[in-house]
Amino acid sequence: MPPMRHWYVVQSKPQQADRVAVQLEELLGVEVYNPKIEVRVVRGTRKLTQIKPLFPNYLFARLELPEEWKTITFTRGVARVLGGWEDPRSIDESVVAAIRSQERRKDRLISYYRFKPREGVVVRSGPFKDVHGIFDRYIDEGGRVRILLSLIGFDAAVELESEQVSKS
Repeated sequence: MPPMRHWYVVQSKPQQADRVAVQLEELLGVEVYNPKIEVRVVRGTRKLTQIKPLFPNYLFARLELPEEWKTITFTRGVARVLGGWEDPRSIDESVVAAIRSQERRKDRLISYYRFKPREGVVVRSGPFKDVHGIFDRYIDEGGRVRILLSLIGFDAAVELESEQVSKS
């Protein structure tokens, strides 16, 4: 009977996910998925596109546990398998497939650090189109931002995609 391999989330030590992926794939023959995303970054006056991990310090590995437990946990750069020895949590194949399909889409470039706190912005699309507000902060690396709006004597904080907002 062939071994039953399932996807598990492996946490790496800081800045070690790529190293762990190479070791597991090339040295141990384990199927690994380390999702990446393209991010637009502004450095001074230059706009750059960088490839960053979608889940920093985490990757997916198709493992046969508990048989491969020692092999994985003693791999250089591995911190742990989520769930631990007692209850390692497998991930459904459909979750990994969904992340892979999103990663392949090239229209998911993230604009990073276009705005500064307390900077004036205007909403360009959606229900708040043409409303002026103040940029508060970035919510996550997925491109969501928090904007403070003043509407008819009522102050509101809304979260929008960074593509929906531009400098006023």
